Amino acid sequence: MSYDVMQKALAKVNVNIPASDDKIVIDENANLNFIAWGDPQISSISPLRSSHFKSACLDVANAEGKFDLITMLGDITEYGRECEFQFTAALLDTCKGKFDNLICVSGNHDVRLRNHKKQIEKFNAFLKSVKGGIAGPDDRYWFATTIKGYKFIMLGTDAATFEGSYLSTAQLKWLDKELAKSKDDKAVFVLNHQTLKNTNGLPYTWLGKGKWRGSVGWQSDKLADVFSKYNNVIYITGHLHFGTNWYNFEDCGGFKSLCVPTVGVNNHGTPDNDGQGYVISVYDDKIVMRARIFAEGKWFPKDHPGAYIEVNI
Repeated sequence: MSYDVMQKALAKVNVNIPASDDKIVIDENANLNFIAWGDPQISSISPLRSSHFKSACLDVANAEGKFDLITMLGDITEYGRECEFQFTAALLDTCKGKFDNLICVSGNHDVRLRNHKKQIEKFNAFLKSVKGGIAGPDDRYWFATTIKGYKFIMLGTDAATFEGSYLSTAQLKWLDKELAKSKDDKAVFVLNHQTLKNTNGLPYTWLGKGKWRGSVGWQSDKLADVFSKYNNVIYITGHLHFGTNWYNFEDCGGFKSLCVPTVGVNNHGTPDNDGQGYVISVYDDKIVMRARIFAEGKWFPKDHPGAYIEVNI
């Protein structure tokens, strides 16, 4: 299916216009404000996902102020097709001017069953096509960047896996060195598609299947070992498609793990509203994570599980 066909398919479905009476007001007193979205999973055969994502983008377009960054936690596309990446870029154009930077990590749907090198090229071409998009090297998904003094580390599979993420020894050693460069009194955000084994409600949040399924996979313990050396890591992931609940955030001691709901493909669990995600504000002494139903233009009530998370730095 082509880009044009995807556009015509979207025109035939209802795109919800988010409410405007509970719009996002960006806190200018924060050092950094960014959005965390999981799994747009834009599909060349499912226009409903595009409609959810477009609604979320319309909500951002209606925000008061400007975000420093939008992050997307993998599964940008369903099949890793060029037209799907192009259509995602076009949908993001809905909220152009409301964010300065865009960083994304690859998900299993972006890479599986395809040539690994060619998918990296498609992924980077997509990021370069969006104003403010930050692409990594030509030969791998993992790299680091700094935004307003805060380090963001992007991880990504080193092989075209089907569900998990193969993190090579070289990538894990590089991650360890990058984290070692950072001061313990300043948060470092590590982004990846899959969460760690036995965290964020696994295996229950992956329909209770398997000891490692839904997680990074065979390198999960090795990744956790790297994180355990440091006290300032905020690990942000997607993949589980689980709606905002007490499972989203887990304090793992030295590091914290946030697994965000999906913004495009359907969420399961309760609540299962479409177009969920987080607005994250970083201050000198704390990080505030607020869950929002972007596609509807409203915040979750503060007392809803997982809706308001505060992490002291």
